[in-house]
Amino acid sequence: MKKLLMYNLIRQLLFTLLGLLLFTSCDEDDVNNQSVIKELLATASSETTVADGGVIKFIDLSLGVENRQWTFPGGTPATSDIPEVDVVFSEEGEVIATLEVEYVDGTTEVMEFPITVFPVLIADFIPSATRIRVGESVTFTDNSIGEATSWNWDFEGGTPATSTEQNPTVTFNVNKPVTISLTVTRALDGSEASIEKVDLVQVGPPELMLNGDFEDGAIVGWQTWNGGGFAYAVEDGGANGTAKTSYFNYDATWGFAQLISRDKDPSITVAVENGKNYTISAYVKAATAGVANLNTFRLVNHLPDWSSSFPAGGTPEGYSEYYPISGSTIPVALTTDWQLVSVEVSIPDDGNSRTNSFPDLVFGSDSDVKISVDEISIKIVE
Repeated sequence: MKKLLMYNLIRQLLFTLLGLLLFTSCDEDDVNNQSVIKELLATASSETTVADGGVIKFIDLSLGVENRQWTFPGGTPATSDIPEVDVVFSEEGEVIATLEVEYVDGTTEVMEFPITVFPVLIADFIPSATRIRVGESVTFTDNSIGEATSWNWDFEGGTPATSTEQNPTVTFNVNKPVTISLTVTRALDGSEASIEKVDLVQVGPPELMLNGDFEDGAIVGWQTWNGGGFAYAVEDGGANGTAKTSYFNYDATWGFAQLISRDKDPSITVAVENGKNYTISAYVKAATAGVANLNTFRLVNHLPDWSSSFPAGGTPEGYSEYYPISGSTIPVALTTDWQLVSVEVSIPDDGNSRTNSFPDLVFGSDSDVKISVDEISIKIVE
């Protein structure tokens, strides 16, 4: 019996010791497991950005972190201790952002993020000339900032009309101011920038007649006369691809119908130079062919002191007329299609001042007929 009791006591003691050993082993495993749960893990939304432009998002996903410190050279913010932060870099070049974490066990670890900060891409260019004759060429030199790698040009009225060259040469065969646009891209980061320069190059002589088209839908500075004034209005359907035109309804009893713009706003008056030739032109048509004519087409200068165009302190200028020396044969029989009537006049070199010049158009018909007039123009002969 004593032996049996001793055996049971020893067995119980062994089990107790074994239990203690197992419990101690589990505690050590837990401690070891806790030391393994630390891991450095962080991301950046991009490796490239544009100075003072795009935002890069940095996220710390590390495990077992007690403290963290982000550092962003040249960035805003420059440092941070929060897990997720948006950063804008202001200086171009190569920078290295860093994340240093301190784990719960007091150890530290660092991760680096190389970032390429590109310069801001700005499109720009320079023309070799801003005033040319019809048929001449202009070279456009790329002046963009930011290391562009491709170019897309659009040339109003140009040949070619588009180009992907960096510095293209373009010929213009229109007589008007033309608009040029450029879009540049940078392959390294996909950045794109554009610029448009409106009416950059004046091709051919500039338009002096500032109230000769009717695209704003109004009659500005024009007078009508047939012994008195008559109705003169604007409607859709302009000449030469324009949206609007002027028109009036001719009455067979009138005898004539005259359009002049002598007493217009002083800000749009036309001054002509002595000893120079000028082209005056207009598009004309009638609702019925063969019943109406443009009988007179001339340039007139007149600045009486009673005119609304007369400037304060100005000097009156007498009435003078300048008839065609070349161009379309006047009179012109109107058709139902737009006709461009263009004539050249010569201004004498007599020392007189001519600061209020305007086209004078006189129509005639034996029938009631609608007459349309558009794109009335004065240009110096270069």
